[in-house]
Amino acid sequence: MSKQGEEYERFVQDVYKVLNANDGLSNAIVQHDVKLRGISREHQIDVYWQFSYGTVTYRVAVECKDYKNPVTAEKIEAFRSTLLDIGNDIQGIFASRNGFQAGAINVAKAYGIQLMQIREPLESDWKGCIRDIDVTYVFQSIVNVRTTSYVDLKWAEANGISNENVPNFRGRADFTFIVENKSLPKEKKYSLDSLINKLPRDEEGKDLTHIEKFDDAFIEYDDVSIKIKGIKFLYDVRFSYELHHIDIMDLEKAMVNNVITGESFVIDIRNDVRKFDKPL
Repeated sequence: MSKQGEEYERFVQDVYKVLNANDGLSNAIVQHDVKLRGISREHQIDVYWQFSYGTVTYRVAVECKDYKNPVTAEKIEAFRSTLLDIGNDIQGIFASRNGFQAGAINVAKAYGIQLMQIREPLESDWKGCIRDIDVTYVFQSIVNVRTTSYVDLKWAEANGISNENVPNFRGRADFTFIVENKSLPKEKKYSLDSLINKLPRDEEGKDLTHIEKFDDAFIEYDDVSIKIKGIKFLYDVRFSYELHHIDIMDLEKAMVNNVITGESFVIDIRNDVRKFDKPL
């Protein structure tokens, strides 16, 4: 087997892993270069999988040809003979990079063999379609954050804490924590930093203000814990911009055409499958 031929077989294997998963065949293991025993001899199968549906096991054999020209009827006949020798109602799929001759299509229809043109995307696939997209990414950064904690005065008085000895909590925000409903079943603890990350940033500007109010919360830093009614945030928001050019072809990895039914699909680099309306 040539290196190019093996690369195409593995390409088809990867395509059917995606298609089977998309069809919900989670128990189908798609294998490459499998030996199956027939009535007369052992046969090498390029791509093979089997899956169970209820009490029935289905077997599928795929023949792959990476020819420069369309596959001939003789190749379909030879594959048909292999399927008959293996038996047990094995289903056949013939995959080709460059399509099939008319005679091959007629033979495949007569024998119930699926014909699939499977290949990488070509420039011609996108003729007449929107292919190039420019996207501007807007990054909204929160900087220069200053906080003021509103102490629960009743709690402070009951605990003998005056304004003079209330700490200002100017330590690192990721080491300063808010604890709501302390010592209760619904206790919730999170960092001051997480609150900062949720601050409104829809508009760019300086000295923006946001007040976060609490019904029952403590602010904690090291071994200090103070009950608070709220926190005032004073901060700046800065916008930065990055322009990215996207070529749709760079996002697609496989074109799949069922030659018998005429249905075409495209598989992208995230392994998402979608219909492709243009004929391949």
